[in-house]
Amino acid sequence: MAAGATLCDGFETTPSDFTVTTQAATDSIVVDTTKFYRGSKSMHYSATNAAFLVEKKTFTGTTAATNNAFWGRYFILSGVATAATYSMSHVVFGALADAANSGDQFHFVGGSRGKLEAEIRVTGDSYTDSMTAPAAADPAFPLAADGWKCWEWQVTADNSYDFYIDGVEVPEMKVVAGKAMMSGQSFAGMPIFGQLDIGWQSFSGGSAITGWIDEVALGPTRIGCGN
Repeated sequence: MAAGATLCDGFETTPSDFTVTTQAATDSIVVDTTKFYRGSKSMHYSATNAAFLVEKKTFTGTTAATNNAFWGRYFILSGVATAATYSMSHVVFGALADAANSGDQFHFVGGSRGKLEAEIRVTGDSYTDSMTAPAAADPAFPLAADGWKCWEWQVTADNSYDFYIDGVEVPEMKVVAGKAMMSGQSFAGMPIFGQLDIGWQSFSGGSAITGWIDEVALGPTRIGCGN
């Protein structure tokens, strides 16, 4: 178990803390032994539509104070060395949804037009930057040169959010008390989280996207990339 974590899954043993969900028969997310950040296994996703690891056990309360205040971390390896095959419309790598997965979701890491952003979908859609013309300063996805990256995030009960890549904060994705600092859009009224989804989703189909996930950890304090 990583220091400070209440959940840590490197997918080395079964059963895992996560279940798997896919949208279509051609989508998959499976244990893989060819690539891994540590140990000897990771989870490999390949999907045109959606393929996610889903975790619900850590969301034991019924309020924002109990369910919406935590740190998360995982390592991701993109399966391509260029963004050319990625959809330029809205995509999702990680989402937090309510317990019923009703459609009210916080897409804490995803993007549009090849740039990472966060998005909330409740009564409407709000982004941390422009969906159609994101700034050049926004991090690109996937990596120009393949390599494992550590993605960290923090959510708090007052609808605030921070995101980090290899320990460095991405200010363009920051949300403070329900307001995105880059776009000024409202992120107030996040759902009370009941499940975590990590993997890949494209809202416009396109090419099958592949990647690997390892060392997922959640906890009340920052876990870091070294644990």
